Amino acid sequence: MGGMLSKLESRKECMEQIELIQHWNYFCSLAERLDDTKHYIDHGLQEHDGIRELVHGKVYSDIFKQIIVLAASEFEIMSKALCSAKGVKTKRIGDISETILGVFPKIIDFEVSTPFWINTPLHDWKTTRIDNGKNVKVEGLDWWFAYNSIKHDEKESIKNATFENAVLALASLYIIEIYLMKELFGNMSIIYTYPTVYFKCKYLPHSVSSGEGLLPDEGGLSPTERYKKECPELFKKYEIESK
Repeated sequence: MGGMLSKLESRKECMEQIELIQHWNYFCSLAERLDDTKHYIDHGLQEHDGIRELVHGKVYSDIFKQIIVLAASEFEIMSKALCSAKGVKTKRIGDISETILGVFPKIIDFEVSTPFWINTPLHDWKTTRIDNGKNVKVEGLDWWFAYNSIKHDEKESIKNATFENAVLALASLYIIEIYLMKELFGNMSIIYTYPTVYFKCKYLPHSVSSGEGLLPDEGGLSPTERYKKECPELFKKYEIESK
């Protein structure tokens, strides 16, 4: 009986990993769609009132509408899976937000890099209990509210289908996927096998280091920073030898 349970557990884990790989590849395909749009509009930055922002961040189009809708739908699915991995079943974005921010409070500090900027897309994500604690108000996910207006075909909702919202929606999905990978499998090896375009983060290995960094809720370190913290003597020796 024990052997049978072990096989069932292994099969369950295998199916979870296969499913996660499918979702990750789907994310990669959406990132490719976004990356392709750089042939039509500039993805660069400009300075405005002392703030660096996307040159064409407010440009809206049908392709950005598609990306936002698909990314937001996937964000909801993967966020529910992340909550489920922590033993919490959720239905609405309020429950999802409250659970994730409660379990992973530093997820809002996750830095996402694109070829054109570095951002913390979940930085303003927060929840507030309203109606005497019966309901949850979600703030800081402007791209999510844009998605809702598009989904319900509100008047002039196409104007919310902007390049900036498309980037932020996918960047937010990227974060949730990475947290889920780490939660389910203890590492981010799927990304090495199935690399994506456009989106990167400092927590992944790079050419001058080995091993993974620590996600914000684990310490928020790059692989090099983690190595320096965990093995200070070896790092100091390496610095001396490299001089």
